[in-house]
Amino acid sequence: MTSVNCLILDDEPIARDIIKAHVSKVSGWQVVGSCQRATEAYEVLLNKEVDVIFLDIEMPGTTGIDFLKSLKKPPLVIFTTAYQQYAVDGFDLNIADYLLKPITIERFLQAVEKVKQLLTNTPEATEASHCFIKHEGKLVKIQFEDIAYIQAEKDFSSLYLSHEKLFVSMHLKMFEDLLPSHSFTRIHRSYIIPHGKVEAINGNTVQIKGTEIPIGSSYKEALFKALKIE
Repeated sequence: MTSVNCLILDDEPIARDIIKAHVSKVSGWQVVGSCQRATEAYEVLLNKEVDVIFLDIEMPGTTGIDFLKSLKKPPLVIFTTAYQQYAVDGFDLNIADYLLKPITIERFLQAVEKVKQLLTNTPEATEASHCFIKHEGKLVKIQFEDIAYIQAEKDFSSLYLSHEKLFVSMHLKMFEDLLPSHSFTRIHRSYIIPHGKVEAINGNTVQIKGTEIPIGSSYKEALFKALKIE
């Protein structure tokens, strides 16, 4: 890997500046996002390639631990915190390293070496059962098993859940990238469905919770393959 893209998530400006200064001393490493809130970091992850997250733990709103748990396939993570008591939680989540503030350049470079070794042979992350969706100014936890289907609405999407409908400012392509491909398939330019919720297929429609959803002609082969229909 010739370059390493870093994301910093910390509610303290001074802490972010220190990490940025340390990153600038490492050849081939660059900061592609420096965020104060989890919602901002989530947007960076949607739009940029990120190899390493420097993640604070105690932040207003979504904590660093909750943020990490919300990611389906997280990059390597280095916790940056003033509180040592979170170390066990961090390593239970398979983080790369745990840096206590104030972070010295010597200790930072030790973490860099760990990351370099891990990036040469990074194991696949354990797949999550949920994600967080930005809705009405906050991150809402969505269990994959609760999704009935998703419908595109121009620049937005309607997320139909087992108990409610959410209107969110995300393109369908973002959902397609976010959801696990072994459980969800795009069957039309305007629809994504979960394989396990299909009740019937009738010609060019599928039935989910009694609703008929169209199958686009260019998507039918992929749908049948996903559902293991010969």
